[in-house]
Amino acid sequence: MTNTKIDNFHSRRNIIAIFLLIITTVLWGTSFIITKNITENIPIFLYLGLRFLIAFLGFIPFFPHFKNLNKKIIIMGLITGTLYFFGMVFQTYGLQSTTAGKTGFITGLSTVIVPFIAWLGYKKPLNIRIWIAVMLSLIGMAFLLLEGESGFIIGDLLVLVCAFIFAFYIVLNDKYVRITDVYLYSIIQICVITLFSFVCSLLLGESYNSLSNPPTFWFVMIYMGIAVMTVTVLFQNWSQQYQEPTQTAIIFTLEPVFAVLFGFLIGSEILTLFGWLGCGLILIAILTTVLKNTNNKE
Repeated sequence: MTNTKIDNFHSRRNIIAIFLLIITTVLWGTSFIITKNITENIPIFLYLGLRFLIAFLGFIPFFPHFKNLNKKIIIMGLITGTLYFFGMVFQTYGLQSTTAGKTGFITGLSTVIVPFIAWLGYKKPLNIRIWIAVMLSLIGMAFLLLEGESGFIIGDLLVLVCAFIFAFYIVLNDKYVRITDVYLYSIIQICVITLFSFVCSLLLGESYNSLSNPPTFWFVMIYMGIAVMTVTVLFQNWSQQYQEPTQTAIIFTLEPVFAVLFGFLIGSEILTLFGWLGCGLILIAILTTVLKNTNNKE
């Protein structure tokens, strides 16, 4: 009877975890088109600074964790926070000249790149599925770059750089979250991103006139800071206690799908046949990489 109750308890937790992870991918999926639209009227570094400052404020309930702060956490947060910052910069600049949907799929290529970093850094062997995923993703990228829309190639390439940076971030982050206070570590990361964003904004002399925007602007910024950053971090951290990493990764492949969906619903973005073929091949490549991990847990 006791074992049955425990099994039911964990089963309910697993269902809740799956639901929260799906909500996380939905929130992430909305961020691409919103970022694209909002940075048409606000300087990029100011936008990033405000977004992550608001996310930082969302972590106020976890400030008591600062009693555990040490040099090791600061260094780890500084390293991955810096990587995340540059990834966001390349992604945001790329969004200026490509679609939100394509950005979501190209960013998702970080999943395919991660095993190669693990191979180079930790000498982990590469499964044949990884090579298949690489071929599929290369063909998919070729289709995206051949869409033929003016200016899109530059944006796609910038987002591709973002995917490489995020791949390095994923490898290091996966290592760090297992050996530290994850909430305090996340707060340090966000502090680093916020600081770098405002420093770059000031160095570039960005205009701050947009701070006088109407309440709707601030509602969107609060959504991007609290919902898309703070809430997703909390959802992800809690849910991964009750889900295998591979199951989580499979759910996260929904992110680029939602990016395309919201790009269409909010921004009326429509991909060409080449674009759909490219996104489809990249999604298959990402799934192939994830399923590889299911069959070969390393």
